[in-house]
Amino acid sequence: MLKNSNKHIFNKGLVRNQRGSMLAWIVILTAVSIGMASLVVDVGFIQRERARMQRAVDAAALAGAKQLPNEDMSLIRARDLAMFNGYTHGQGNVTVEGIRNPGGQNPGWYQVEISKPINYFLAPILGYDSGVITVTAAACYTSPLPVNISGSSGQYGTNGIMNLSCFGPYGYYSYGDCYSTRWLNNGAPNPYYNEDGYNFMLEVKDDYFAKNGTNQIGVQIFDPDCYNVGNAADAGPGKVDEIRPAPPSPHPQPSSQYDTTRYQLFAPDDTPADFTDDVLIAEAIWTPSMKTSDMKWVTPTGWSFSLATYGYGDYRINVLTTNGSSENGFNLRAGDPAHFDSTWYPNNGTEITALGTLPINFNTSGTINIDLGYIPAEAAGYNVYVNKFDTDVGAKSVTYYDEYGNTWPGLLSNDGTFKLDTLAIPEGYNGGRLFATYAAGLQDTSVWELYFDGRLESGPADLRLVD
Repeated sequence: MLKNSNKHIFNKGLVRNQRGSMLAWIVILTAVSIGMASLVVDVGFIQRERARMQRAVDAAALAGAKQLPNEDMSLIRARDLAMFNGYTHGQGNVTVEGIRNPGGQNPGWYQVEISKPINYFLAPILGYDSGVITVTAAACYTSPLPVNISGSSGQYGTNGIMNLSCFGPYGYYSYGDCYSTRWLNNGAPNPYYNEDGYNFMLEVKDDYFAKNGTNQIGVQIFDPDCYNVGNAADAGPGKVDEIRPAPPSPHPQPSSQYDTTRYQLFAPDDTPADFTDDVLIAEAIWTPSMKTSDMKWVTPTGWSFSLATYGYGDYRINVLTTNGSSENGFNLRAGDPAHFDSTWYPNNGTEITALGTLPINFNTSGTINIDLGYIPAEAAGYNVYVNKFDTDVGAKSVTYYDEYGNTWPGLLSNDGTFKLDTLAIPEGYNGGRLFATYAAGLQDTSVWELYFDGRLESGPADLRLVD
């Protein structure tokens, strides 16, 4: 009997210990469950609020960048957009702050920061009552600058060792024209392909009649076809085209290795930043069968007219290759049709520039000075950028200078890649021409871009988030 009694007492103690252990586990599991629920509820809330704040700060940064260089107005507009999206500076301890040139390297950037305190729902159970969400965004206005198509020849509308060029959409991406080729060398889509082609601006100045004695004007294209006499494969003296096959399969194959190129001429209008409403004056398409224009200046049908019809101002010339895998070299000029012979002269009240992007090819090797373009007074205190694609064929160096003695170093880009040069423009800059000393190689095809973090009074611009 004594033994049985002790056993009963032992069993009761064991039950009590088990119940205590179970209670402890219940407490622990309950705490873990509450903690997990807190994480799910509060982290989800934080993520939703942060996403909402990010949309607001993106809009605020874009609004602020539009007002530069007026920093006071930038902050006003940034706070207006933040308030419109539910974050009012000074209410509920919300702060909306803006700063120009974050990091000190980009004076055209405007950064906005929104900060807001939040109260947690379940985290207070774990001892966390509140926190702060902070989000930032930066934006800038980037404007393309006109790039001189004359390059090294020194005279607009004359042919030198450098000419304009564009590859057919089936060409090798790494041959130097990243915007005309639809596919990379391996057949994958080219992320840089521009289905709108290249744009050039023809400025017909107010003194055109005084210089020419007529309102008649014609626009000419040099060697608009993609064919070399004798079917020569390479450019060089007496030739400006390169006849190249497409990359092998799986890269798509063209119906002809020679390019089909479309040239369009558009009239001036009151919305230079919007191409969608431009009025087409005339169009010319050169196919592989059209070989009679090789190394000749050609005035396409409809490209000669009276300025009384469309007026003075900025005409747009669009060039787009629609077939082929080769390089079509060409040039552009405009003036009095009566002088489209040996008496043509460049100082005739017209000028043609590439709109931000210049596709070029060199027909000889050596160090040359390129007249890149004009840095406007609006770029004072901002960065001007020269972005170069594929300056790899025999190129050795590039440096930049202007007419006031300012100089900037430059870097070359490797095969199939970009290299960006940043030129810090001094405060108070009154505008001036930008030049490049470039050691180029024979058959060096490349694309050069010129733009700045700022906005011109007229012309296209790209307002974008940068950080």
